[in-house]
Amino acid sequence: MKRSHSLVFPTSVLYWFFAGLALSYVVLAMLLVPASVHLLPRDMVVGLLQSPMGFFILLFGLPCGIYFIGWRASDLFVWLRAPHSLSLDDEGLRVGALRIAWRNVESVLEVQNHDRVVLRHRDGSYKLRLNLWSDAEALHQDVMEHVVPELLERVREEVAAGRAVRFGPLTLEDAGLSHKGRLMRWEEIESLRFQDEFDHGVSTRQLVIVAHGKPRKIDEAKIPNAPVLLAYLSDRLAG
Repeated sequence: MKRSHSLVFPTSVLYWFFAGLALSYVVLAMLLVPASVHLLPRDMVVGLLQSPMGFFILLFGLPCGIYFIGWRASDLFVWLRAPHSLSLDDEGLRVGALRIAWRNVESVLEVQNHDRVVLRHRDGSYKLRLNLWSDAEALHQDVMEHVVPELLERVREEVAAGRAVRFGPLTLEDAGLSHKGRLMRWEEIESLRFQDEFDHGVSTRQLVIVAHGKPRKIDEAKIPNAPVLLAYLSDRLAG
């Protein structure tokens, strides 16, 4: 069954875009004062230069402005070039001229803080920015329902054949799960879960594995195929 999602404007990034513009404009106004070019009232600029923050604004203002515009507001520029719709069915995902077959997806990486899913496939990778498409939750669910089972079956085959499978900082093998060189055997793992955390304005999701009463936290963004790993571990521990 084919499902379509229409392109939506990323209103949430406008704050970063205008903040970057404003900060860059202030720095430019400060730099042009010696040349008698006044982009802002001279008294305001002189006051900024004489303030304790003046030096830091001059030093870090422009790099921060570029970061706000070029990185934090990057969805705006992607939106300008994106096709008007995205579609997916039981065979794959289509975005404009790009077609990704589910069977060709080699790994999936969820970037919780930026609401993105990175699909690595045979011909490269595609960064699916969920906030640019209508009904983003349903889109995310559809993608995972097609990608995870396919990858999970491959992992099961690898482990059954006696081969270790890497998931970033974690290594899965028939005997258990290794982290930083320490093997946690299946009978030693008490629980596992994903936990959302918010620190210094940044939202992350941590995979929490409890073994011998000691929790280990690993950032989901550092674990390729994290949903696949969780599905395998859930099945293995339940069995």
